[in-house]
Amino acid sequence: MLYTKLFSAGIFLLLMMSSLFAGHHGYCVEKDLIASELNNALKLTVRDRTADIITPDTIRAYRHMKRYSDGNVLFAVADSRFCKNIKNENLRQKVYLTFDVVDSDYKEQNTHAGIVCSDTMILEKACYGETIALRGYARLSSAAIFRLSDQRTSSALFLMAVIWFAASMIYIRRKREDDDSCIRYGGLVLSSADDCFYTYDNTPVRFTPMQEQLMKMFLSSPSHSLSKEEICTALWPKKDDANDTLYTLIRRIKPIIEDNTQLVITSDRSKGYTLNIK
Repeated sequence: MLYTKLFSAGIFLLLMMSSLFAGHHGYCVEKDLIASELNNALKLTVRDRTADIITPDTIRAYRHMKRYSDGNVLFAVADSRFCKNIKNENLRQKVYLTFDVVDSDYKEQNTHAGIVCSDTMILEKACYGETIALRGYARLSSAAIFRLSDQRTSSALFLMAVIWFAASMIYIRRKREDDDSCIRYGGLVLSSADDCFYTYDNTPVRFTPMQEQLMKMFLSSPSHSLSKEEICTALWPKKDDANDTLYTLIRRIKPIIEDNTQLVITSDRSKGYTLNIK
């Protein structure tokens, strides 16, 4: 049974990891496709409108703002032709161009989180006497890119993992039910496969180590009865008087048994305890 559990868990983890890897791969592929589309749209836009993408007035405004700004200045342009050159309709409302004048203070902009960008295109504007750096951007969050990506393989692997997990649980439960070496009594099962306690519907019953040992003693006894001396000798062999400790143990284990099974622990006056069915 232990080998079966390990094998089932291993296959489940393998399928889940494969699903995550496939999902990440699909995300990266989609991000590269968006960047490639931005590159193509930028090339087409520059080819068709080299003269009027950036006007002299815009460059003068750029120079003016840069003169009075402490940081770098980057102009964003919502160019209609650039948007039309984007084939993916889901991207057209999320793209824009940026331009920067290449001079001694020029620094290439880093891509910000949630934004996909094209390569930088350098244009020599002889008519303006300037060198312009153009870039295309798509304002998309990671979740948006993930939604646009092809996740069919990832979804299929995830579904297989869920089905495998459900089938494994059903198989293990049936295997436990069919195990003749299990001890069953009053709604409580002691599995020989993993030495753990379960209810008849295969819900684990959580005991402390000391409580587990006591329950095993009860189930191993033909009459399901144990004397106080028998319990104290087995659980606390080095303790001279363990009556108070035994009383505390019985008091704490009673609600666990009564809430999960049809069993109840009764006291046989001052002699011992019996595990009875309600």
